[in-house]
Amino acid sequence: MSRVERIARVISRIALGCAALALLASLAAIAYSVIRRYLFGAPVAWTDELVGYLLVASVMLAAADALFAGEHIAVDLLTDRLRARGKRIAFLFGLAAVAASALLLVFEGVGTVQFSRQVGLRSNGDLALPLWLPQLLVPIGALLLLFAAVVLFVVVARGGVVPHERTTPVQGIE
Repeated sequence: MSRVERIARVISRIALGCAALALLASLAAIAYSVIRRYLFGAPVAWTDELVGYLLVASVMLAAADALFAGEHIAVDLLTDRLRARGKRIAFLFGLAAVAASALLLVFEGVGTVQFSRQVGLRSNGDLALPLWLPQLLVPIGALLLLFAAVVLFVVVARGGVVPHERTTPVQGIE
């Protein structure tokens, strides 16, 4: 494993840990809200907004690790029928598509964050957060995904192993 690949995998694991913390924070916020509402009759208005932001954090920060683990969204209806070389080519094409999408998200996300900061946009909810803070999760997560896609592309193009090959079909889809 090359040094760049190791660095990319470590960064994606750290981001995955942050995504897990975001999910735990969501769970805690929801539990707090439920307890306040049903035990004390005092609902908390800001919970839904916070949980929405934490959900974006968990998805965006976990995407790179999912790609490295071979668990990124894929449709293998046709690729399952290909030989090894065809699967490799299809996988490389998929990685190129992921990289292109991630690059678009980085550029558009940065533009959105800059605009929100420039005009001082705040959320409409009870938290009234500066919107650029949760919006920043999109370009950060997309940059991590782009890095992972490029690293995986190079590894697989040089003859490395495709991250996963399902050996058993998904139940009910055959």
